[in-house]
Amino acid sequence: QMNTQELQALDREHVIYSWKAQGGWKPTLIDHAEGVYMYDTDGKKILDGCSGLLNINLGHGNRHVLDAMKAQMEKLCFVSPGFGTEAKATLAYMVADVTPGDLDYVLFTNGGAEANENAIKSARWFTGRQKVYAAWKSYHGATAGAITLTGDPRRWPAEPGVPGVVHFF
Repeated sequence: QMNTQELQALDREHVIYSWKAQGGWKPTLIDHAEGVYMYDTDGKKILDGCSGLLNINLGHGNRHVLDAMKAQMEKLCFVSPGFGTEAKATLAYMVADVTPGDLDYVLFTNGGAEANENAIKSARWFTGRQKVYAAWKSYHGATAGAITLTGDPRRWPAEPGVPGVVHFF
């Protein structure tokens, strides 16, 4: 196992970090986590206030989640999106069960930016309209459409972006 300095050198040599000036960025190197705490490579305990970028606020090492993940991985780790599975059908039913009205279908994506890209396409397809409104102080991802929706200066290098996006305050 590498020490912190060796790991920092390896990281600096090969990793690009989003939204960071690369030359001066020195990320905290996380070694492991448990519950609401992460531990860096020097053993420093850090309260995880991000919870996986706000999407998995269940705590690290949650036994119920780990057991469910292990059982699914032992049964089937991955299948192409074109195939159906019991887990996919059951989760889609559970989502449809709690959504309002007749929102009965679920499109599974790899992440938030891709979900936003598909939302843009679906809205345009369904309505026949091209204009999309997005909040000025917002973040929607780093793909071409999602970064255009983002009302943050970090989008400027990607300008002009996809057409039809209007930012509001």
